[in-house]
Amino acid sequence: WTILPAVTEGGMIAAMTCKGSVERVHVEMFLKWDLLPVMNPYPAPYSVLILDNAKIHHGDLIHQLCHE
Repeated sequence: WTILPAVTEGGMIAAMTCKGSVERVHVEMFLKWDLLPVMNPYPAPYSVLILDNAKIHHGDLIHQLCHE
């Protein structure tokens, strides 16, 4: 099992578990259904998303979801 957490200085605001390794589709679902709905426009709280350079964090749908 793998967990995708979204952590702030105040604690965890979203999480998703996956059986096996995380793939891009899991990141897309996590962003769309779990994390982005609780985020806000900058400069409000929960308005900055930081992802590392893992290949699964890159893709047209992820870019589109984050800009909506």
